[in-house]
Amino acid sequence: MAQADYYKILGVDEGASEADIKKSFRKLAKEFHPDRNPGDTQKEKRFKEISEAYETLSDKKKRSEYDNLRRFGAFDGGQHGGGPFGAQGGYGGSGGGFSGNTGGFGDLGDIFGSMFGGGGSGASGGFRRAGGSPFGGGFNAGPQSPQKGASVSADLNIEFLEAIHGAEKQVIITDGLGGRKTIKVKIPKGIDDGEKIRLRGLGGVGGAGGPAGDLIVTVKVNSHQKFSRDGSNIISKVVVSFKVAALGGKATVETLTKKIRVTIPSGTQPGAKLRLKGQGLALGGKKGDLIVEVQVEVPKELTDEQKEALEKF
Repeated sequence: MAQADYYKILGVDEGASEADIKKSFRKLAKEFHPDRNPGDTQKEKRFKEISEAYETLSDKKKRSEYDNLRRFGAFDGGQHGGGPFGAQGGYGGSGGGFSGNTGGFGDLGDIFGSMFGGGGSGASGGFRRAGGSPFGGGFNAGPQSPQKGASVSADLNIEFLEAIHGAEKQVIITDGLGGRKTIKVKIPKGIDDGEKIRLRGLGGVGGAGGPAGDLIVTVKVNSHQKFSRDGSNIISKVVVSFKVAALGGKATVETLTKKIRVTIPSGTQPGAKLRLKGQGLALGGKKGDLIVEVQVEVPKELTDEQKEALEKF
């Protein structure tokens, strides 16, 4: 059997650009990838041929060497031993492969990762390269250990009170093939800004029958006009008049569940904080405190009598 024609395998001509080669490979890889065709040995074989062809033609140096050998008829009547330059007797000697130890598969891993949510060809398709060179034996298609799919990350913005009381939200993820999926996410009570929620089995496809990866949702809590948070303590702002701050009095303050009246001591300074025990957020069976941050409203206009009284003060 004559050696494989990589251009024919990828369906491109000899003058194809790098972009055309990559585009053709992505299209064929999606069609023949083992994750999409479980148990189909013919398509599995085709997938390996496509991957081998791309690994050569996507690398300028390898493609040039391949073209030279192909041009001088080096492949006529040769045997296809898993790669275009078989591990035995190929260009570079026994076991040496085509151009020695390449140390990797170029950007195949990145492509498979973006297409199938996995960590490269090994994680997505259950295949791994044998030996140090992609031309020294091609893919090892023997039984592979199940591999868990890659984790998928997503961000989710929620409102402050949704974080306090809990909620059910939705997040949209893509699968690398252009598909979109809506996932329901249960927001636990008291979640803080930057915390992560792990949804098992909703990530990338596992390899060789392995379990799917996880979806990791990072929660981002929007700021609130009146409330902020410090752990289980809730900070509530209240505006009082200059007179109440100076002489003392009462003010209405909002908690997480109701409005209450609090006493403002005389001589309260702008930015002063009053602590109300047990009026904060319940976490781990304990309630935090409500911290009332006092803001003093200074009058913009004063009557002559008010000015006179302040001057005497």
